[in-house]
Amino acid sequence: MIHKGIEYFTFEELRPIALKEMRDKLLNATPKFIGNINKTFDNKVDIGKWIKMNGYIKHRLMIDGKRSVFYYKP
Repeated sequence: MIHKGIEYFTFEELRPIALKEMRDKLLNATPKFIGNINKTFDNKVDIGKWIKMNGYIKHRLMIDGKRSVFYYKP
């Protein structure tokens, strides 16, 4: 979503990107990971950490009377 010239993302839009990058990083790590890679990072806390570490800023906007959380990269 673009609002006042800034592109905003929802948590649901950033989640698949975060999961893909975290899985790729873990698969390429040394020593090799042994376990279920699909369930390792699939929680709100780990994805939130990834969002913050990659420079996204959390911003709450009210649109049509409903306050929602969005993320943007400055």
